[in-house]
Amino acid sequence: MTVRENRQSLGPLLEAIVQVGPGAAPVVSLRGELDLAGADAFADLVLTVILSHGPDVVIDAAGLAFCDARGLGALVRCANEARRTGGRLTLARPSHRLRRLMRVVDLDRLLYVASVPEPR
Repeated sequence: MTVRENRQSLGPLLEAIVQVGPGAAPVVSLRGELDLAGADAFADLVLTVILSHGPDVVIDAAGLAFCDARGLGALVRCANEARRTGGRLTLARPSHRLRRLMRVVDLDRLLYVASVPEPR
């Protein structure tokens, strides 16, 4: 089974690695800070992944050090687009801090969160 991997810089402090393999949801692994500087590029990348590889997508947030309101908005935009196309956005391995932030702003009811990425 071949997994294709594509690494992209989405801003000064955000990097994404997109992994696409046969029969599995694509995984977008984040490293850095999802904030004003990279949120739009992140959303554009995930929307492209949804359109190119199917409606389900996993965002691996283990390497995400920071997320501000703009970053949360980008996650919501991507989750809504996945849902609109019949799929689901899964946020895998978010930090305790990100989980708490999502709870405070009531996004834990909108975004599906998993402690580990979906199996490949």
